[in-house]
Amino acid sequence: MRLRWATGGLGLVLGGSLAAASVAAALFPTPGAPPLEIRDGTTITVDPAALARVDLARVHEELVPDWTAATGGVRQLHLERVRRAVAPDPNLLALLDRVAELESEPVRHGPELQAVLRAWNQYLAKGGADWRLGGEVVLGDPGARFVVKTYRVVTGEPSVTMGGATYTVEVRRRADALGATDAWLGRMHDHGDGIVVLLDRLTSFALDEVWPLFDPELELSPLQERFAPAVTTELARHLSEAERAALAETAADRYWMMQAVGGIHDRHACGSAFTVSKLAWNGFEVRDLTTFQQHADGGGDCPEVLPEEALLFATRSWHVRHTPNVREALEHLVAVVGASVVVHEARHAADDRALEGQRIPCIGCPPETSHVGALEASAYAAGFADPDHGALALFQACRVADEASVDVRGVVEFLAGELTPGGCGDAPPADLTARAAALEQRVFLRSERAALVDFPAGLPVSSEYRGR
Repeated sequence: MRLRWATGGLGLVLGGSLAAASVAAALFPTPGAPPLEIRDGTTITVDPAALARVDLARVHEELVPDWTAATGGVRQLHLERVRRAVAPDPNLLALLDRVAELESEPVRHGPELQAVLRAWNQYLAKGGADWRLGGEVVLGDPGARFVVKTYRVVTGEPSVTMGGATYTVEVRRRADALGATDAWLGRMHDHGDGIVVLLDRLTSFALDEVWPLFDPELELSPLQERFAPAVTTELARHLSEAERAALAETAADRYWMMQAVGGIHDRHACGSAFTVSKLAWNGFEVRDLTTFQQHADGGGDCPEVLPEEALLFATRSWHVRHTPNVREALEHLVAVVGASVVVHEARHAADDRALEGQRIPCIGCPPETSHVGALEASAYAAGFADPDHGALALFQACRVADEASVDVRGVVEFLAGELTPGGCGDAPPADLTARAAALEQRVFLRSERAALVDFPAGLPVSSEYRGR
């Protein structure tokens, strides 16, 4: 199913077929007429007055998450709460009812469920609302279920140009508290829908993986140690001297608080149930520090919090909060990470537009590389060739390769090995972007640069951090 905007107005055209009498009845009420199906050419017109009567914040922050989390008979009660909340806008009600109708068989109806959520999102975007939905099929006991996640858009209207076309960009933040962390930093379903990057994941990567690189005295992972000089040199072009100094002065604070959080969570294995749900960019509030002190116990075989951990949280939080320029530096750092992800997704969008479903050439790629793997290779290579973010993109690719699918891991190892003999086991070469551009030309028969338009220089620093 595809969605495209009708020209000359506030129309939303649904391609494919929703095949739902409930949707048709809500959108096109014709007394006595037989049930209709929504097919190509049917237009949903945005009604700003109706949309304004819906409390979208409550719908996305409270009601939809409650419905998603509920099970059994209570689930229907929560669905009715969502229905009452969106009822002032028949279009939203129709789309919601279609999701409710399809979710009983999420595997079978997965593509249409995703299409209905895209219709919801495009309807809200056309109506000037900054709320969005996302969904995924989760397999488990007793069976598959469709999990709906909610988001809020935090940017204006940036875009990116690649391959002769321009694509919209949205930076979103999770609005629900379901706890199911998204695995992706960026996403591109269809080039016509534009690009989405997720602030929560950008922030986690920037704060937990990149920030520590600014302190050469820390005992980092071997990968971080190899990449730190190239990545921090690249980032120096984006950050002021004062911001670089602030990150270097406070990197150890973040590092050691993360280590302490990891230690607390490691003791779950011996029976402790104490959990640190999040670590903000500037550490912990007074009430959190008080909680740590109350649970600190130097005795026993499995303490919830060690006294030295409680003290570390207090001193390190104080230092971050009282060091000038930290927040501004982190906001710029997160934005640079976000821009790097946009370049990757822009290549996906350009490939989607140019290929129209055909297989992408991947000359020299491992024989077992799938079509999806080849597309990922194309996007990664474009990121490595980007003159503003090449080292950062290679660091991120090598960092996630061990946790990625066999297909993605294979193409990352292939590309990195073509750029330097040791691949991810080597530091990035000084001429990384030139080598990557030549690699793109050889493997994909083209090399095109991305141009970001109005992408923010800084992004809000999320407080999300859920430990290891």
